[in-house]
Order: sequence, then C-alpha cells, then structure tokens
Amino acid sequence: MAHDAAALLPTSAGVYERTLARATDPTDILGPSIDALHGRKLNNPPASALPYLVWEYGLGMLSPYLPNLYDLLEEGVDWERVRGTPAAVHQALGWIGYSATLEYAPPRRRWWNHIQLGLDRVRDDETDLVRIDGLTWLSLPLRSDCWRAHCGYDVRALEADEGRADETMWDDDSGVVIDGVRTKWSFGRPVYIVHDMAQAELEALGVWLEPIEGADLTWGDFPWGAFPWTADGALARSSSMMQATGPGPAWAVFKDVAGAVLFYRRCRVRRPVIETLEGVYRVGASRFDPAPAATRYLYVEALTAFGEGHGSTAASVGFILSATPAAGFKPGLQHLPPGALEPAGPVIGETPINIEFGRTVRERVACLLRF
Repeated sequence: MAHDAAALLPTSAGVYERTLARATDPTDILGPSIDALHGRKLNNPPASALPYLVWEYGLGMLSPYLPNLYDLLEEGVDWERVRGTPAAVHQALGWIGYSATLEYAPPRRRWWNHIQLGLDRVRDDETDLVRIDGLTWLSLPLRSDCWRAHCGYDVRALEADEGRADETMWDDDSGVVIDGVRTKWSFGRPVYIVHDMAQAELEALGVWLEPIEGADLTWGDFPWGAFPWTADGALARSSSMMQATGPGPAWAVFKDVAGAVLFYRRCRVRRPVIETLEGVYRVGASRFDPAPAATRYLYVEALTAFGEGHGSTAASVGFILSATPAAGFKPGLQHLPPGALEPAGPVIGETPINIEFGRTVRERVACLLRF
C-alpha cells in the first residue's frame, strides 16, 4: 500500500513529499501507533499524561479541591457542561460529600444576585469550608455570589413588611466570615438533655424534702403561698424543691476530659415549664411552654456565641442554677472564665458530651430538669 501511495506522487516529488506520504499511510510505519492513540485519553490514561489532560480540558481551577486527577478528569468534563447552573453546584458539593438547597435573593432586593446555601449538615471540619466556598463560587454563574451558608442556626435580617421582629436580627443575617473564604457561615448544633434530679443533687442544693407517703404536705419553711392548699402532695413537694433553688441566673458549665472547667455560659432561659403540643421551647421531640410555679419541670437553655471556646473540646456540660459573676467581673457578662462565678457550684445535671467548639458554630444546650 505504501508503494501505491508513493506511486501517486508526481515525478518531481522530493524526499520530503515521499517521506510524508509514507508516514501518513495508515498501514505503514505510524499506522499502528495512530490507531493506538484512539481513546487513549479516556481509557485509563497513564499518570504521566494526567497533568497535560487537565490543562487541555481547562480543569486546573478544580485541582485544589479534587487532588485525585483521575477523579478530576472523570467528573470535571461533565461538570463543565453544566457549569453556571444549579446542577453544577449540586454536582460539585457531592464530590466532597455535601448537599444543599439554593436560595436566591428576591428580585426586590438590591443584591438580587446573592445566593444562600442551606447545607444538609454542619460542616464536618473547618477545612471543609474552603472547599465548599471554592467549589460553589466556581459552579455558579459569573453574575452570582454565594454570600452565606447555614445549617441549624438561621436568623435573618429584619425586613420591613416581610418578617416578624422577634424572629429576626436588626441589621444583618446571622453568621461570621473567616479568613480565606468569601462566604458567611451560620451553623448551629443542639444538645438535648432530660435529667431526673437525684437526691444527692437536691441535698447539695439544700432543697431536699423527704417524701410523705399517702398524705399531703403541710405548712413548713418553704414558700407554700405559691401553691393552693389542695394541691397534690407529690406535685407540691417537687415544685417546692424547684422553687427553693433560687431565682437565677443559671449557667451552663462546660468541662474538658480532665474535668476542668473550660468556661461558663449564662443561660438565656431558666423557668418552670409544662409540656404542650406547640410550646416555644423544645427538648428533642417534646415542646414546652412557660408555666406557673406549680410544676415539676425546670427548663434551662444556653446558646454559645460564634467562636466561643474555639480550640477546645467539651467532654461534659452541667448547670449551676443560681450564681452571679464574682467581684471584678461585670454583672451582665454572658461568658465567664473558670473561677469567675459565685458560687461555683453545685453543678447539677452533668452530662457527657463531645463538642468541638468552632468559629462558625453556635452550640445550643437545652435541658429539662425533672424534680
């Protein structure tokens, strides 16, 4: 065949023309090599060729987030076809194990091109935030900005005629911005505790009353005026012990694995409650509403600030039901270091936990104390 191809050349053909005719003959010297190149880029290319293929397909922008070049080539080409659409965002987040809903700002807003992510969970690690941020911005249309992501704690800015004042913030949405990313992050994690007060704890608080079998309680040293004389004896006993714990404020006590106090956080709620179907407070699947003093449930709730305790891990949390900042600390402080509370005990309802405090997460600890 090579001789036939060369025979078609004019008699004036030189060495270059004759060599080129032979080289391009598919059945001659380069033919098998040319055939072998077909599909070579797609069918398990050699590792040495991967950087060149990444450059050829224009996928270098994704390499910081998908360091495995085989995965990058396999997924990146499909991603490029839908880049600039919601499908690209979902695909990119799926590479790192996350999913999210996309919320577009309403057209009436000045920054109508803002997009928020409702993530499926709180980030596994703070380093994931860089990957979520980078992949989302690369996947969105050029006109769009991913300015906020949230999960578990989402409080919006007050917008006149569009929201309730008691469910919003005055001038901004919740969240913080950290170095190295453009997106604002607003995460929250709940810890629910239901604790039956033990006799030892009640004795430590100085409120223990001996149960009276088969008879109602009579007048004594406790504030009986809050209860009707005909009240059930067991309920009156529980309510009396609870009311005698003091007026508060209550504090959540976070401790490390060695039992040392990390910090105190003032509880934003400390009050008797009663279980209802649509209560304002929630502990697990149950809801509770504020109630008169004649109840046996005391609800306490603390909410840490963004970054509070960052760099430390809490192994347990308990509560001090009535204490004030020590001398030298302002009365209204919400966060106190070890040794800054008077009295510093007794700590009740202490429960094992595992909370790694982060800069972008608020930890909500809700506890129902049953007297």
